Amino acid sequence: MTEDEIILTHILQCRSIDLVLNKAALTHFQQEQFEKFKHRRESGEPLQYILGTCNFMGLELAVNPSVLIPRPETEQLVDAALKIFKSGRALDLGTGSGNIAIALAKFVSKSRIISIDISAKAMEVAKTNAKRHGVEDRIEFIHKDLKDYSSDFQFDLVISNPPYIPTDQLSVLPEDVQKEPAIALDGGRDGLNFYRIIIKYTPHLLRGGAYLMMEFGDGQAEAIKKLIEAQEAFSSIEIIQDLAGRDRIIKAIRS
Repeated sequence: MTEDEIILTHILQCRSIDLVLNKAALTHFQQEQFEKFKHRRESGEPLQYILGTCNFMGLELAVNPSVLIPRPETEQLVDAALKIFKSGRALDLGTGSGNIAIALAKFVSKSRIISIDISAKAMEVAKTNAKRHGVEDRIEFIHKDLKDYSSDFQFDLVISNPPYIPTDQLSVLPEDVQKEPAIALDGGRDGLNFYRIIIKYTPHLLRGGAYLMMEFGDGQAEAIKKLIEAQEAFSSIEIIQDLAGRDRIIKAIRS
């Protein structure tokens, strides 16, 4: 569908095929709404923020400028996690809209998820989405920095899509991406700040044989692999490619 068609299906609350079959005329209010949405889009605002929703793994999630818009690459991160996470406890770091945690809870019935985010506003969006999909009883959302988090139990999976854009590249990102929260994009000078933190603080949170899985940006695979190897707490490090053939996900086993 074109963006105009997506906007129309949202305004008319119909399927794309209905635009062809019914060709309903817009009311005056609906026409004004359409023009308003178009103007916002032309000004560079992400379409998902305009509509207030996005689709992630078949799940409709609320999104707003407090959270990063979930990407297809992160669906592949969850797909890869679902191959090895069949039950148990998972720790989702930097939950944002709650997309990773909610998908895991939705598709792994015998699971409990703890989701951490430093943004209180993101936490509210994530809680709303968890309730929408009926998994709020199996996800605990914690407003905290990972460095301040401790647990009485160990996890079977730690998973994250951390900020990984180098700071000096933020200003050259597409206009709509620059409208997303900088806190969810800025990975520091080399884009690896959060990987260093995660790799340092998560070994004691993982039981032996458990998994650490993270998404990363273009050209970062080897640097992140070296950070994990230097920790000496992990083994069997694997790089997984996305559908475009680019290195995108790293998986390591807690020794």
